Amino acid sequence: MYFSYQLYEAGRVKSPREQREADARTGERAKSVALLWHSLLPARHQAAACEPAADEAIRPSCLTAAR
Repeated sequence: MYFSYQLYEAGRVKSPREQREADARTGERAKSVALLWHSLLPARHQAAACEPAADEAIRPSCLTAAR
């Protein structure tokens, strides 16, 4: 049932108003995903900061952060 509705929607041309509304919804979803992604970035940057440089040893604080 839902699949046939998807086929109907895919074959139908959207009006400019419908297209604007769909674009606005897509933009809101992209904004939500970006906010979530950026909220996770500090944890990723912290892990990257623990990677030793070529001439440095691993710092003990990085070992506990990785666990």
